[in-house]
Amino acid sequence: MTRRLNLILLAVLLFVGTPFYWLLLDNSGSGAPAKPVTIEQLRKLADAMPGARPGKVTYELAAYRLLPGNLLVAGSGMKRKLVGVMAWRLEIPGGKPVMIDSGIQQKDADNSGSSKFHADAQQRIERSLSEAGLILLTHEHLDHAGGVMALAADSPLRNSVRLNPAQAKAPGLSGTAALPAGSMPFAVAPGIVVIPAPSHTPGSQLIFVAMADGTELLFVGDVSSFTQNWAEGRARSRLVSQYILSENRREVFSWLHTLTALKQADPTLVIVPGHDFEWVHDPQNKVPARRGFYAPVV
Repeated sequence: MTRRLNLILLAVLLFVGTPFYWLLLDNSGSGAPAKPVTIEQLRKLADAMPGARPGKVTYELAAYRLLPGNLLVAGSGMKRKLVGVMAWRLEIPGGKPVMIDSGIQQKDADNSGSSKFHADAQQRIERSLSEAGLILLTHEHLDHAGGVMALAADSPLRNSVRLNPAQAKAPGLSGTAALPAGSMPFAVAPGIVVIPAPSHTPGSQLIFVAMADGTELLFVGDVSSFTQNWAEGRARSRLVSQYILSENRREVFSWLHTLTALKQADPTLVIVPGHDFEWVHDPQNKVPARRGFYAPVV
């Protein structure tokens, strides 16, 4: 009886445990090579366009939800992570600000199961979009492109939006392509470089920013939603990556390794994750950015 029971328990564990491991814990695929992107290359491109570089960085939290860690960082545990929807504003001395990402609309926040939508923060984001001279998106998902998607197709504000060809094919963004196609990094403004990184989505891209004071930041969107993704080489779970989002998992790993290599080349580089609000907001991490576009948010 004992032997039979043990066999039954083993069968149950294999039946349940194997899919659980494969879908939520497995991190295979991490052998993908890093991309040939170097910090020296990015700095040279950042120097290519004359003019004032960004002098200050601020951000807003438009919404957040809580999800089990294993979904977003495979093998990190079931403790829930705060998944923040953020937008970033780069102040340009003597010029119009540059926006990176654009928040989310309330209907989309509600539909995605957000725990909290900050309507006042999204209003500030949209006000800042109206003031911007340049608007860039890390990728084409609703929680990064929502503010731009809310603009009417014939809105003059669309003139400030620069999308890559893959982003411009997304519903709500069509007809706004202005960035060049290709796989090589390129400068878009003094101190600002776009790095095509199709992986999480076809239109994913990294944005390197060299500040006027010499500080360097790399906004990585959902290529690395959390610092833990690139720091530990852990992608999303297969459940999310392959069966919900249809990511190019190998390319995601390749870019995670690229982020690690860039950080190793210069430990002062600040890698800004796409949704890791608690990491960004923690003063111990010394992210050179203040929360609140027009006044500090406490």
